[in-house]
Amino acid sequence: MENLFQFLQANDLIVRLVLAGIFILGLVALVYYAYKMENKKMTNAQKIKKMTLIAILSALSVGLYFFPKISISVFLPFMPAFLELHFSNLPIYVGGFLLGPISGSIIVVIRFISKLPASSTMGTGELLDFIIGLSTVLVSSMIYAKHKTKHSAKISLLWITIIWTFVAVLSNWLFILPLYIELFGFNVIFGMLSVIPGITTSNYMLFYLLIAIVPFNIILSSIVSTITYFVYKRVSHIYHDISFSHHPNESQQHIEKK
Repeated sequence: MENLFQFLQANDLIVRLVLAGIFILGLVALVYYAYKMENKKMTNAQKIKKMTLIAILSALSVGLYFFPKISISVFLPFMPAFLELHFSNLPIYVGGFLLGPISGSIIVVIRFISKLPASSTMGTGELLDFIIGLSTVLVSSMIYAKHKTKHSAKISLLWITIIWTFVAVLSNWLFILPLYIELFGFNVIFGMLSVIPGITTSNYMLFYLLIAIVPFNIILSSIVSTITYFVYKRVSHIYHDISFSHHPNESQQHIEKK
């Protein structure tokens, strides 16, 4: 075990690059599978209806991305102030559950592009949110698409919390925190992290991940998932009650099973 740790420490950059490559390939595979799942024949009316909802949810996601934001340090002073609670993923999950994983992913892309010019972190924070949003909406909406039941919805939302936290930890370790340090300097970043109890210049990565990143993302993802569960069903009923076609039974085909 000691030899393994020594090897990982000596080849830190290579290990990070390999893991990042595997992660990217995994995302590409998810996108491909999601495209095959959602790529179904639709009438022009259905396409217009779908694109309209994507536009509405994208606007909501972008709006929620800019404001309101609440620093987690207001409630938990031992966490860095730059970790902020925001709910821009809520419209993304609603779109993914209702329209499919690719539609949810489109909303993620639109949110990312819209916020990038106004980034205060040179795109680093937006990149992390993009990766988290994309990975969680792909997996959760694909799970839900298989069986559109309340039980499946709960399972999908549980997976959001698991994947969200895992991806946040992995991304921060692989490149997000190192990128922050490269852009703003170690002293600046460490100064922001100094509120974490027991943190030092030698253990800052481990303490940041375990004491800040893990609990923060569990809290945020759980809140967003819970709200999604209650909001989605109402939006679903409204969406399926709006018909641009001549098929009165269309909405009935999409009513969620109990």
